[in-house]
Amino acid sequence: MNGMETLSRHVREIDKQAIADLDLLDRLAPVQTLAKNARDSRDTRDTLRTKASDRPGSKSAERDKRDNGELRPHFELVECDDATRAAGVYWIDVARDGSGEITGYAPSRWICSPLRVAADTRDMQGGEWGRLLVFPDRDGREHRWCMPMQMLAGGGEELRGELLREGLTITSNTKDRGKLADYIQTEKPKAAARCVTRTGWHGDVFVLPRETFGEADGESVLFQSASLDGVALGQGGTLEGWREQVAARCVGHSRLVLSICAGFAGPCLGLLGMDGGGFHLRGASSTGKSTALSVATSLYGSPSFLRTWRNTDNALEGIAAMHSDLLLVLDEIGQLEPKHAGAVAYLLANGQGKGRAARDGSPRALTTWRVLFLSAGEIGLGDLVTQSGGKVRAGQEVRVIDLPADAGAGCGIFNALSDDVAPGLLADELKAASATHYGHALPAFLRALVADQGKVRKTLAESQKVIFANLVGPNTTGQVRRVAERFALLGVAGELATYYQLTGWRTGEATRAAQACFSAWLAARGTDGASEPTAMLEQVRAFLSAHGESRFTDWSVMDDAPRTINRAGFRKRTDAGPVFYIEREAFRREVCTGFDPAAVAKTLMEAGALLPGSNGEATRKERLPDGRSVRVYVVTSTLWAGA
Repeated sequence: MNGMETLSRHVREIDKQAIADLDLLDRLAPVQTLAKNARDSRDTRDTLRTKASDRPGSKSAERDKRDNGELRPHFELVECDDATRAAGVYWIDVARDGSGEITGYAPSRWICSPLRVAADTRDMQGGEWGRLLVFPDRDGREHRWCMPMQMLAGGGEELRGELLREGLTITSNTKDRGKLADYIQTEKPKAAARCVTRTGWHGDVFVLPRETFGEADGESVLFQSASLDGVALGQGGTLEGWREQVAARCVGHSRLVLSICAGFAGPCLGLLGMDGGGFHLRGASSTGKSTALSVATSLYGSPSFLRTWRNTDNALEGIAAMHSDLLLVLDEIGQLEPKHAGAVAYLLANGQGKGRAARDGSPRALTTWRVLFLSAGEIGLGDLVTQSGGKVRAGQEVRVIDLPADAGAGCGIFNALSDDVAPGLLADELKAASATHYGHALPAFLRALVADQGKVRKTLAESQKVIFANLVGPNTTGQVRRVAERFALLGVAGELATYYQLTGWRTGEATRAAQACFSAWLAARGTDGASEPTAMLEQVRAFLSAHGESRFTDWSVMDDAPRTINRAGFRKRTDAGPVFYIEREAFRREVCTGFDPAAVAKTLMEAGALLPGSNGEATRKERLPDGRSVRVYVVTSTLWAGA
């Protein structure tokens, strides 16, 4: 049985009922939404409607609001406009006569448009308390915000600003504006929910900023944040339109298929126990890189879901936490400060923010995430790092995988096109379709994953192993194997989405794309061995080529010849080529800059380019032309053999 047959058999083990459930959910979604709105509206009316006899000024209201025989100030929520008052939250104070005696209620003061405090929220450890706020905007669209209680500290400007931005109307009266925070804080909702501060998997529940899939121990789990503006998830068009006009038209184009697979792979990271990381499409302008980002973005939302690298690393921490277990799509890596490039790549891939202290010096809780990101630009991460004089570490190379955007068929990012199809026209059509049909594939995929997690976890793991085994060989090194695991992740995620009938692809399309892109990455890298030894040899060659004449004194130089400035050693001419006798300090501080000198020496010896000492050590004791007898590194012309 070949690899694809095994993969297909594993994938088909997923309960077909998940697809039936998914289709049923899609068909019933509008009905469920209407029913939910009607139920919520009924519950709200039953709970919050104020009968005419209970309104301020009536005897029954005065009886209800008495506390130990006295009327007390209170808030009142009027859900709908009536004959006497507009809908909204009102502050109702007591009225007093000249002697200070309470005589009844003062006229009610309007604070804001209708706002319901629906539930108390707290995290799994009983901290991070908040309030679930539910309110309509001026168009009648309902908003739900899980607000941290800490936003009620201070003057409340940030709180009011966020609510205003989301469409709540608030009084312009300076005196009454502060009552909004009082209302939110003093309400006593009966419902309770759990809150989380990052998206993604929390146990068996998957949390998005405005939607949760599944429940934890019968309790709702909600995303809580000081802002609703974090992940631009949204929907347009239809799932069928996306499948036919976006996903299906990417078939045969490995980079585009892989980009869509990346969108499905984000939620699979946690199910497979994998860390975060990223793929970077590198290529010249007009290659089609932006088309790949557009089709990937369309799984999640409109083109506004796309972000840029032009953020500080502190801002990226918050962005990453709001894209945990999702795909973060970033454009133009060239906008990133070169000196920060390596650190930012590690930051995103490592999944943990910087440690920070509170005002009292105690450590704050670290921000954590697990994110897969897709980026594009004319230069790669390695190029950006070297621009600032840095070195590309092997760890950076496997965390952010530089993939040539050009598929090599003369059509840019497209593998092959018929004579009557222009690459630019197809790219424009895909971008237009991605801006029309978007935001449906991700929630449909999540519903299917949550519905049958047990089988999905096992199937994903087994199928990933099948794809991985077809990518690597017996001599493949650890670095390349880690990259192969990433490509296998994208392949199996795409195959699973295909099984869920979300892509319109034939079985095997995602796997073929992963294999083609991995081969392209490996060809660009030049070897399936470790990359650091190659980089070390290249650096030693570059140093000796640049300074061989100016900083290495000729072995046969006359004693009265001009002295070599800032000498790094001596150079001896032989029939086989030059031999360099490098001073130990120059070797360690300059030749090996950015690398471990012992590792560089070991690599040179393994390449046959370093003459070892009598006991096999890296340095040899030599008598130099200046009369000194010292230990030096002796590098031969073998260094350039096969370079």
